[in-house]
Amino acid sequence: MVTKRTTTTRHSTRVSSTGKDTNAELSSTTTTVKTSVTSKKRAASDEEDDQEESTNDDNDDDDDSYGGKKATKPVKRKIIKTETTVSTKSSTTAPTAPSLTKKASGSKAPIRDDAPINTTMPSPLVLPPTPEGCVKIASWNVSGLNASLKKGFKTYINAENADLICIQEHKVNQPLLNLVDPKVYPFSWWGFEKEKKGYAGVAIFSKITPINVTVGLPTHPVPDVTKGRVVTLEFPTCFVVGCYVPNAGQGLVRLSERMVWDVAMKSWLKQLKEKGKQIIWTGDLNVCHKAIDLRNPDTNTKSAGFTKEERAGFDSILQEIEMVDTFRMIHGEGAIGMYSYYSYRFQCRVKGIGWRLDYFVTDKEMAKRVEQSVIREECYGASDHLPIVLVIKGGL
Repeated sequence: MVTKRTTTTRHSTRVSSTGKDTNAELSSTTTTVKTSVTSKKRAASDEEDDQEESTNDDNDDDDDSYGGKKATKPVKRKIIKTETTVSTKSSTTAPTAPSLTKKASGSKAPIRDDAPINTTMPSPLVLPPTPEGCVKIASWNVSGLNASLKKGFKTYINAENADLICIQEHKVNQPLLNLVDPKVYPFSWWGFEKEKKGYAGVAIFSKITPINVTVGLPTHPVPDVTKGRVVTLEFPTCFVVGCYVPNAGQGLVRLSERMVWDVAMKSWLKQLKEKGKQIIWTGDLNVCHKAIDLRNPDTNTKSAGFTKEERAGFDSILQEIEMVDTFRMIHGEGAIGMYSYYSYRFQCRVKGIGWRLDYFVTDKEMAKRVEQSVIREECYGASDHLPIVLVIKGGL
């Protein structure tokens, strides 16, 4: 609430004889107040602009055994307007300081005119059906299932009707009953964060029962710490690896651990490829591969998810294992302003300040079977991430 405070000071009739001095003093005071207020206003605006440049919080960070900063609610700044009016019997009135109004921070907008900017999950929601003869896989960082369930999780799941659903960052400590219809998805698997309760966590629900399931990342130096991060399902034609890659953390305090993870993941994908089956690697991979994959690349080169080390680690996997970023393969370098993550802070969704952190990566043979690789851009609100979808020809 803005408070307007008026102060009236009455002087004796002698003031009229010294009106010029009074006006000069009041004018000086008003200028000082105006300068001070303008400086504070500019500082506050600059602070917000700096903060919104780096928005890859990735919700479980500061307290996670790997990540950076825990998600916070937007901070509302209140600026109190103070207007001072001085009057005298001689009707001498000093100039008043201008009203202080916070400049709208909406100078930024999505770089695509057609980019959705909704902040709640659409309801009702209608999505394209799975093409005949194809399999649809959905992947989604839900940023906490308990919260997501209240904001449209099931609306999306029911509308998508995917054959396989990969969930990351569920943040629960035990399976949630009736999250999906067990008659529709007879196979389900849950992975939980072992060291810290209520963080990370992955889950997969499938209409097709896999041949085999591998929990965690066997090639990691400490495999136990990865059991709430990775699950690999083996099907007749391929492996599906559902993954929640650790965040490098605020201030990059866990960047070295992230580098260990990337090496272990490359080794695991190499082992899977040697088995002679195709590979689908999906999830929140916590990296923006190229400058096109985030809104503000120039100011984020030292931010988790866009450091040269993380990008080089991702590059190494793609090149050495001969893997393909299917979204970029389908949409090309001209697809700008298409992101899978928008921080809840600073109106990033409305301003179009996003990151593409979620991927479907496949080997080159599987890439030939890809029909669609999309970000469900309209499905925002139940998480700060958007679901991503892969459609492939044939079966798993």
